[in-house]
Amino acid sequence: MLRDLWTTAAAALFILSSSTPVLGTAVQLDERAPSSFTSCLTASKVKTLTASSSGYSTAALAFNRRLAYKPAAIVYPTSKTDVSAVVNCAAGSGVPVVARSGGHSYAAYGLGGKDGALVVDLSSMKSLSLDSTGLLSSQTGNRLGDVAQYLWDNGKRALPHGTCPYVGTGGHASYGGFGLYGRTAGLLLDRIVSAEVVIANGTVLTASNTTHSDLFWALRGAAPSYGIVTSWTFSTLAAPSTLTNYWYTFSSTISNANAISVIMAFQNFAASNPTKQLACLAEIGVSDGHMYIAISGTYYGSKTDFTTAIKPLQDAFPANVGMKLTTKSRDWYTGLTDFTGPLSTSGPDVYDTFFAKSVVSATAYSKTSVTNWVNYMIQQDKTWGSKLWWWVEVDMYGGVISQVPETATSYAHRDATLNFQFYGGTPNDGKDPWVGQGGIDFMNGLVSSLVANPTGAYPNYIDPTLTADQWHSLYFAGNFQRLTQLKTAWDPNNVFSFPQSIPLAA
Repeated sequence: MLRDLWTTAAAALFILSSSTPVLGTAVQLDERAPSSFTSCLTASKVKTLTASSSGYSTAALAFNRRLAYKPAAIVYPTSKTDVSAVVNCAAGSGVPVVARSGGHSYAAYGLGGKDGALVVDLSSMKSLSLDSTGLLSSQTGNRLGDVAQYLWDNGKRALPHGTCPYVGTGGHASYGGFGLYGRTAGLLLDRIVSAEVVIANGTVLTASNTTHSDLFWALRGAAPSYGIVTSWTFSTLAAPSTLTNYWYTFSSTISNANAISVIMAFQNFAASNPTKQLACLAEIGVSDGHMYIAISGTYYGSKTDFTTAIKPLQDAFPANVGMKLTTKSRDWYTGLTDFTGPLSTSGPDVYDTFFAKSVVSATAYSKTSVTNWVNYMIQQDKTWGSKLWWWVEVDMYGGVISQVPETATSYAHRDATLNFQFYGGTPNDGKDPWVGQGGIDFMNGLVSSLVANPTGAYPNYIDPTLTADQWHSLYFAGNFQRLTQLKTAWDPNNVFSFPQSIPLAA
């Protein structure tokens, strides 16, 4: 659905926890010939595709067809031993390594984000097991739909996560994992109890709060920079027995002034940090020359309690805006699929051709800012409405997410009130080619017309056009310095590398 602070490596190692291994000083990697790399992969007996292989071209297609990269090889391990073997092959030859879980990285980082990477495709590693205490062991080839369906079928259990069934659990959990249930139950990464991970020297470790705790901290917010997580262990929850889904719609000819009032009401309601049982999101765009706004979400409880919880927002809507409210009382499964659609991932995945950005804010924006934003959308849609299928989704944060200390994990946005996703894709279900730099400029304007200097962004809506200083700050904020120190400790040769991977400490 619709945050650079540097330190010396010596200082870095001084402040790290005692569980950090000494992997050796960062040295020049072996300059082996490409044939040695390929021979190593062949000897590993792991299924491998290279540029000369049948099926390589299809396997190397990005979810975001605006981008195209040529991996050095794509491998399909079936075990942690396989993953260890191929990581050693790449590390010995100086080939950067990336993991591909579901392949939905907006910047195609699951393909390396540049040519020449080893792609470790985890789609053949999909084991799931649930123990009597509610701990779920899930290999990272599983997608969100696979996990949700399994949990429902095995004791009506649940986890907080996003609403696209085909999104992989690897990246989603690594960088946050926000979804409708998040204000009630936290981010998906907040439910991680441990991680089985292959690190840069090929060692397989289990990281948790009690074992390799520094690595565990880094994995929960930036995992792909530190290793390949082959399995997560999550602490699941009993699925709520009753929930209420709701949808607000407004007149298709709503005036700009009233649209601004509705957006302000939504923002201010989010800033009031309403009950954690309430999920709420706004979809904003332009349709036929008029602002389009829809507000929807889930209340994890009865319709009566929902009515009480939502009243401050509804009372703040202006009169005569054609407001219509639809509600549905649901069980967990039906309520989830109202938003996700079918959970099955057995069919072919879809793709798109798009550019996206995000803004995470701890406060509501001023009426002046929102007015400027609405005016920009109305004016620019005259040019871009026929060239891009564009929209903005604004998720209400807070609740349980904000109760976790900012430094408890490497995820950096615990104080967030709102998360804006700005998305523009080409027509014809993304089959039309990208519209060039003008489309990126338009999308950048969607952000700058609202806020000139954002202070945060969501790394699962990754933007590859950000400068290094920008993404260091926007994605990781005050956690960035420690992340570079841990990168130096755990991956001194920068084996796990892509354009916005955590760099070694300077």
